[in-house]
Amino acid sequence: MSREFTVEAPDTRLRGVDTPGAEPPLLFLNGGFATRRSWRRVLARLGGTHRTVTFDARARGRSDTSADCSLRAAIDDVDRVIEATGLDRPILVGWSHGATIAVCCAAECPDLVGGLVLVDGAYPVSLLDEEERRRVRERFRRLGPVTPALALLGRSARMTPLEAADVVIGTDEVNGGLEADLAALRCPTAFVVGHGEHSGAPGRRTHTIRAAVAKAAARNDQVTVFGTTGSDQARVLTRDAGLVAAAIEDVAQRSMRPSIR
Repeated sequence: MSREFTVEAPDTRLRGVDTPGAEPPLLFLNGGFATRRSWRRVLARLGGTHRTVTFDARARGRSDTSADCSLRAAIDDVDRVIEATGLDRPILVGWSHGATIAVCCAAECPDLVGGLVLVDGAYPVSLLDEEERRRVRERFRRLGPVTPALALLGRSARMTPLEAADVVIGTDEVNGGLEADLAALRCPTAFVVGHGEHSGAPGRRTHTIRAAVAKAAARNDQVTVFGTTGSDQARVLTRDAGLVAAAIEDVAQRSMRPSIR
């Protein structure tokens, strides 16, 4: 039976759900402004075959607000959740912002991570120039008045417009430095590459993403492109839940091989 849990962290409290199942366990990392509920169709496709842990990041969903919504804090929170739930080398399944966090966690603590599934995110390239960063800040400034209502619907976070813009811009900056981290990964890793519109980089350069992911796969035989989709980033977990679930099962099988374990 699933159990709810809380994790104490500086300045906040995280809340999540731990559902029993077989190894390897799966830890899901949400998009930048999403909640754990975003994974429900993927979880349904998995059919209870694995132990799964989902949680709301700070200032999202049922977790408490925080004065620190940085990527650094998010990475540290993943370590806290792994420790609190006793997960043994979980596969990190990250979507968008969560995919970036997943790669950073595996790069910093390779012995704690059994594999990575990167859903429309963690592309090792920066997509935002200075003008595009300005547009991101302006877009979140305009959304400021409706953000509280969007947060209640699970479509935004309880952040100021500047904090929200910093999540997008900061993630893009970190992505620009992920090439070396992906090359050094020792765990099986699968990309699910999306080619639709990107909330952080409208009109993103699809050819640039494809080239960056192909290069990452060529440099490390642990890294593969499991599949591609034309869905936009907001809909990939609903329209392509089956594809994401299949990528998870692929990495789960690869992670259990003796050479990996």
